[in-house]
Amino acid sequence: MARLKDWQDRLPLAVGEALSFVRFTRRWVVLAAVAWLVPVLYVAQIHLPGNVLTFPGQTAMAPAVNRLAPQGWSFFTKSPRESELQPFALRDSVWQDRLLAPHGAPHNAFGVNRRSRSQGIEMALLLSKARSLRWTACDRDLEACLARATRHGHVTNRTPEPTLCGTVALVEQKPVPFAWRHLLPGTHTPDRLTVLDVTC
Repeated sequence: MARLKDWQDRLPLAVGEALSFVRFTRRWVVLAAVAWLVPVLYVAQIHLPGNVLTFPGQTAMAPAVNRLAPQGWSFFTKSPRESELQPFALRDSVWQDRLLAPHGAPHNAFGVNRRSRSQGIEMALLLSKARSLRWTACDRDLEACLARATRHGHVTNRTPEPTLCGTVALVEQKPVPFAWRHLLPGTHTPDRLTVLDVTC
């Protein structure tokens, strides 16, 4: 019994002294912040597109920064100026927008329903399998381009749950540049389109 009590006495069950805190002066905090902030600003500035701001020694440091801290954001993002495909289907002589995006919308259960994510793959498959595919340039508004569109190809939609069947127009649209956002009513302008007869 004495042996057990001896063992229990050696356990650190309580802390006898209050914890001590390390105090930093304001000068040390400012110096540490600057020591972290300056390299971060240099790395960011070197990797940003050309602008009016230039740091001292930026040009000389660029090769070393590119080797030590390479930035490959293009792997994770796509260009905001890249064209987008938007599907339309002809129903009762009226072209209807069939795009299921945005993915976080309420009709997609705020992103839980993943069907909208597969629609881009479905459109790519239709374009790759279409015979005699031809694009028609669209230099007017979208309604006028769709009104004069003619069928250019036939394709079978083999996706498990197709969203595009019948007469389908795939419109390639370019985003309106930010500088022109007040000059045009929408966010995208049609560039070209193709009309397919899709069998599901």
